[in-house]
Amino acid sequence: MSLLSPLNEQHKALGATFTDFSGWQMPLHYGSILKEHLYVRNSIGLFDISHMGAVFISGRESSVWLNQHLANDLESLAVEQAHYSFLLNENGGVIDDLIVYRLAEDVYLVVPNASGVDAVVDHLIGCIGEADVRLGNRSGAVVSIAVQGKDAEALMQGIFTEIDFSQLKKNDLKVVDGESDSMVVARTGYTGSDGFEVFTDIEEGRALWDRLLNNDLGLECHVCGLGSRDTLRIEAGYPLYGNELNTSLTPIQAGLGFFVGAELKQALKENLPTNLPKIAYFKILEKAPPPRNGYEIFEGEHSIGKVTSGCLSPMTGDGIGFALINAKIALNESEKYTIFIRNRKYSLMFVKRGII
Repeated sequence: MSLLSPLNEQHKALGATFTDFSGWQMPLHYGSILKEHLYVRNSIGLFDISHMGAVFISGRESSVWLNQHLANDLESLAVEQAHYSFLLNENGGVIDDLIVYRLAEDVYLVVPNASGVDAVVDHLIGCIGEADVRLGNRSGAVVSIAVQGKDAEALMQGIFTEIDFSQLKKNDLKVVDGESDSMVVARTGYTGSDGFEVFTDIEEGRALWDRLLNNDLGLECHVCGLGSRDTLRIEAGYPLYGNELNTSLTPIQAGLGFFVGAELKQALKENLPTNLPKIAYFKILEKAPPPRNGYEIFEGEHSIGKVTSGCLSPMTGDGIGFALINAKIALNESEKYTIFIRNRKYSLMFVKRGII
């Protein structure tokens, strides 16, 4: 039986079409993935992301301890800041990618993917040992809401008047008091557009969802499902765990070495054979059906890899996506590579990731 978001009844009332995602029944769309995608790019999209994990780490040694087990340097993370990171296995493969929010000097919120909660929690608990660290897994008991789009700041400023959002930079956060629980308000997101994420308890979260959706600020806020969340992140060039990241691929192979600390990055590179596959981003150069997971990519007559995520960009109409490639590819070579879709090959080129 699927897990249900605390906002499930709200989604039903709004006419959501549901899908199973990592064991959760979550909205796929509310009528049109395309329209919901464009709402985010042009106005405001509201997402329920309560399927994501919520793991609180605290204690006198929490900073030093977390720094030992995550891939990038926590010393660079100030209080009221967040950053993207990885939890790696002994071979450098990705157990999960996650966002770390530093709420106070020795208090952190770690947000793993829905599919990675158990693996992350089990791994971290196994690493605590004698360290003065406390781990609280509140996954499933936290409402997480993403407010994304070019008008998101105006909406959030009208709701959270105690925060000056003009001074809240990307990856900054504030913790504010609510009626029943504190709320973590962060300028983070997974769409490529400006936006914010809020984490709080169920009572506070349900009230906030209704306030955002039915605001009296003259701002239209449109509910969006996981379908548009996927096309938005592909346009932005953001990976999805299970597609572009897994326990067999290192962040270096995934093209995400920027998010790994210098010493660890060097060690991963030194231990990485040159012939291992890597993740690359592509753009189809002809009008074509949507590229889907598993479609083959060729260099001449030789298959060099398969699509891991793909779609037609709602913004440009181009076929775009990620592929796991087992050859050295060249960026912007327009006559070298093809993708096989529905018994036909279409020209593509590999480009820097993201079109937004």
